[in-house]
Amino acid sequence: MQFGLFRSNKPFPVQKWPGYYGWMVLIAGTAGMAAAIPGSPPGMGVFIDQMMEALSMDRSQFSLAYTFGTVFAGLSAPLAGHCVDRYGARKVACLGFALLGCVLVYTGLLQHITSVLPAGSLHAILSFGLVFIAFAGIRLIGVGLCMTACRSMIFKWFEGRRGWAAAINGVVLSLSFSSAPVFLNGVVLAVGWQLAWMYTGVFFAVAMTIWAYLFFRDSPESCGVEVEQVKSKGSRTRIPVVRDFRGSEALRTAAFWIFTSGLALNALIGTGVSFHFIAIAELEGLGRQTAVNLFLYIAIFHISTTLIMGALSSRFPMKYLLMLMVGAQAASLIGVLNLSDAFWRWVYIAGNGVAWGSFGILINVPWPRFFGRLHLGSINGWVTGATVATSALGPYLFGLLAEKTGSFGPACWICIAVSPLVLVAAIFADNPQGKAEGEG
Repeated sequence: MQFGLFRSNKPFPVQKWPGYYGWMVLIAGTAGMAAAIPGSPPGMGVFIDQMMEALSMDRSQFSLAYTFGTVFAGLSAPLAGHCVDRYGARKVACLGFALLGCVLVYTGLLQHITSVLPAGSLHAILSFGLVFIAFAGIRLIGVGLCMTACRSMIFKWFEGRRGWAAAINGVVLSLSFSSAPVFLNGVVLAVGWQLAWMYTGVFFAVAMTIWAYLFFRDSPESCGVEVEQVKSKGSRTRIPVVRDFRGSEALRTAAFWIFTSGLALNALIGTGVSFHFIAIAELEGLGRQTAVNLFLYIAIFHISTTLIMGALSSRFPMKYLLMLMVGAQAASLIGVLNLSDAFWRWVYIAGNGVAWGSFGILINVPWPRFFGRLHLGSINGWVTGATVATSALGPYLFGLLAEKTGSFGPACWICIAVSPLVLVAAIFADNPQGKAEGEG
């Protein structure tokens, strides 16, 4: 039931084509997922050096605060997903954008806040705590709350063209996350890191809150319209949804944990390698600019895989795409170990791009297909929590082992050794709806 300011959770004016609503929500929700950019490693990267200098923190302290904040956000994400199911994506997103704006403004004020702290060892401890609060807030609200609300909302509106929706969403986000650091860097250079955080905060608190209020809609059912379906002759759902799983029920299925493990492993490897990639490339004799240029080629494979797999995802079991993602990321690690060789460099480029392109589909498509749309927020909250937490551990694991051994090889080999376990488990990751249909 909608009430108060949110009584307007009703259909858009056009009512002749139900699919129209889904594409409108896709556009609105995808734009809302930009809330994760300020807390992402690419987005955060343009602020790090100036913030460390201003706050008198070394790189290890700053990185540890970010890691702790991200892990905290990951552990809290399931609660955010529960809130989406209980209160609706529209309300949660409006609250999330407003809170995110406040946290970003607070981050911009950190230098002023720390300047009044007592000197000595207590200053360092309190400064660390204040930075941790900033990072935990940005990651928890931006990724845990806003991203979960947007993702859950979008994929409640699609069934027939869910793969295409995931592909479009993934491509737009890939381009956004790639280009946002350039824009943010320009703002930082123009006005300084403090005002850059504050301006970004005001944008989310005002513009994005209004955006969510005007264009977010919780579900087709709440608007009294049909969910989007493919209307072509002879089209059918390969395995129909006959039962909506609660979050706790989804957690008791093998498919949930196998798919989540694959996504978490991909997040750990991807962030671990990318965070230290300049150092990895230099150890292999590549220059900084050469290393950076590789990401342009990776983006080509990333976007191509997202589009192709999104278009084909309704035609095959998701476990095969999971196998492709894990195998491609393992191959990319072998490429990392031999980065000085041109052939293996292309293995890394293709493997990393295909893995992240597959990730963009697997983070969205399996859950409504496997568990239904009714409790999608809670389920997405658990998935988000696992991937966010492991993405924080990746840079720390790779950095720690490199510091202890003088090489990134041990971290790569550990991840390569774990990959076959997920590949074998994926064989048994069948759609739980198949069993539910048999029981019915």
